[in-house]
Amino acid sequence: MDVTLINPPEKLRVWAGIPKAHAHGVYCFPPLGLMYLQAAVEKRSHYKAEIVDPVVDDIDYPEFEELLKRYPLDFVGISAYTHSLPDVQMTVNIVRKINPDANIIIGGPHTTMFPEYAIQLDGVDAITTGDGEDPFLQLVKNFDSGKSWEGVQGIWWKDKDGTVHKEAELPSTRNLTAYPWPDRSRVRYKDYYLPGTKQPLVTTAITSRGCPHSCPFCLTYKKQYRIRDIDDILDEMEHNVQLGITETHFIDDLFTPNSQWVLKFCDAIESRGIQFNWGYKTTIAGTTREQIRRCRETGCTKIHFGVESTNNEGLDIWGKHCDTDDVHRVFKWCREEGVRSVAYIMLAGPHERSLDEAVKNVDEMIKLDADFAVFAVFSPYPGTDSFAEGAKKGLYAADCWDRLMKDPLCGVEVPVCWEEHLSKAEVLELLKIAHRKFYARPRFVARQVLGLETGAEFKRLAQGALSLVKLELLNSKSRTAPV
Repeated sequence: MDVTLINPPEKLRVWAGIPKAHAHGVYCFPPLGLMYLQAAVEKRSHYKAEIVDPVVDDIDYPEFEELLKRYPLDFVGISAYTHSLPDVQMTVNIVRKINPDANIIIGGPHTTMFPEYAIQLDGVDAITTGDGEDPFLQLVKNFDSGKSWEGVQGIWWKDKDGTVHKEAELPSTRNLTAYPWPDRSRVRYKDYYLPGTKQPLVTTAITSRGCPHSCPFCLTYKKQYRIRDIDDILDEMEHNVQLGITETHFIDDLFTPNSQWVLKFCDAIESRGIQFNWGYKTTIAGTTREQIRRCRETGCTKIHFGVESTNNEGLDIWGKHCDTDDVHRVFKWCREEGVRSVAYIMLAGPHERSLDEAVKNVDEMIKLDADFAVFAVFSPYPGTDSFAEGAKKGLYAADCWDRLMKDPLCGVEVPVCWEEHLSKAEVLELLKIAHRKFYARPRFVARQVLGLETGAEFKRLAQGALSLVKLELLNSKSRTAPV
């Protein structure tokens, strides 16, 4: 029996923060969650699991339906993020149309954080409620042997009359080495790409699961933070290098649990003699100059910092545990140590009370002299403190996301920006102003052109320039705009 794993198209997604027009062509990440499931199925059993990823080719639904007809759809796993629920529901509907008897299981961040709503989705037979590898494989085995799903830990499932059965939660293993890491040769690894990278072939990876922080704006799994064994991570990196993938970006919510762990990671790279470029995401708080230096010495070319704001009021509101002096100091260290820096900035937050004030905050951000900036519109995500605060202020209906999660194709509007002080049109204009001010600077252009080392870098720089043009053409009524 074969299993089909599907990454839904990105055609109906709620584009909050960064608009599709600005994102498409700039990055296309591998579907790591499905790749972990594929590895668990194929390395722990005799079953095969194929991944279908229409996002790579940005295909429309009619073409996607024809594509799915090439695959066995008796047992199907679908990846689900909360903002992608309309696409998830459409995917479920198409699978059910092709094979009315399909067994459809969905998993991922949405089912973990909102299981009560996820299990209600029309056409879904079961959901995983935590790490998916063990319960999904058990579901496959039970289905193949004709057994019931009753008693399979870590799932909720529906019987034929629609009754929901909530099985016991599967305790999260702290030993992440128990999960086989993805075999990138089993996917179209040459077709995925990331912005601002140097090597022709790049990929993403994770070193941990969960997040130890509780930022008021963040929608992420916080139950338990666990980190992989360093040798296991580097085994995966060696496998990537053997495939010709010589650059990896670690996309953990927090790559750096502490500076000592990072130093041990660097020491291990050095002792094993692995040659690859890498980068990671982290926070300003806790970053040391020694950490930046050792990372650069062992192949790190880029560090992404969740700055979010460049004034102290914003830093306090977002719970960043640092001040503006700390932010400037860390970016100065990156320049002096020769590591490219990326500043993640949230625009139009509750503390920005006018367009002029928000633009001044952008001007302050530019003084950091980061190599790259990722500007995203602040969006109140469901289940966060920020969303609850906006509902209290009457900025949107408190149950809007509940209604969308119950029926993703119902057409209900959900908030994608904070409209207490700025209108949607002003928020979109702010997004454009921020990109113009940062990326149209002669200093930025000269730095990028003079720093080009590979054809891959030039191609990605050109894709980034095209995305800026697309952003300028957006208006606030566009379905793919962030507001």
